Amino acid sequence: FLSKTGYNKFAKYYKDTNSIFYRFITAQVVDAIIVGIITTIAMTIMNVKYATLLGFLIGIMNIIPYFGAIIGVGISVIITIFTGGWMKAIWLCLVLIILQQIDANIINPKILGNSLRISRILIIFAVTFFGAYFGVLGMFLGVPIIAMIKVFILDYIDEKNLERIADRVVNIGER
Repeated sequence: FLSKTGYNKFAKYYKDTNSIFYRFITAQVVDAIIVGIITTIAMTIMNVKYATLLGFLIGIMNIIPYFGAIIGVGISVIITIFTGGWMKAIWLCLVLIILQQIDANIINPKILGNSLRISRILIIFAVTFFGAYFGVLGMFLGVPIIAMIKVFILDYIDEKNLERIADRVVNIGER
C-alpha cells in the first residue's frame, strides 16, 4: 500500500509510538512505586494501622490519573477512621493531600519529562487539556499523544532543514 519512503516513515513512527508508550507506562509505574513508598513512610510515622497495605493501595491507584489518587486516599482515610479515630484520619487526609499535590505537580511531571524528553509544563498542559476534552482516558493518553506530536513536529522541521541544505548545495554547485 505504501511506497518505500512511506513505509519507512510509517515504520519509524510505529517504533517511536511504541517506545513512547512503553516509556510512559514505565514512568507511571515508577511514580506509583515512589508514591507508595512515600505514603507508607508517612503513614508509618503517623502510626496508622495497615500502613504498608494502604501505601501499596495508594501507589497502585495512583496509576489512574486524578481519580485514582482520590479513591486511594478516600479508602485509606475511611479505614483509618475505623482503626485510629477521626483525628488521626483528618491528619492522614491532610498529609496525603499534600503528598499527592507534590507528586502531581513535581514528582510525576519530572519523571515523565525525563522519560519522554518533554517539559513538565507540557505534561501538566497535556493532562489538563486532554482531560477537559476527553475525560479520564484523555488524562491518561494526553502525555503520550503530546510526545508523539513533538516527534512529528521535530521530524517535519528536520525534513525542511534538510531540504534547505540540499537547495543550498544545488545553488552552490550551479555557480
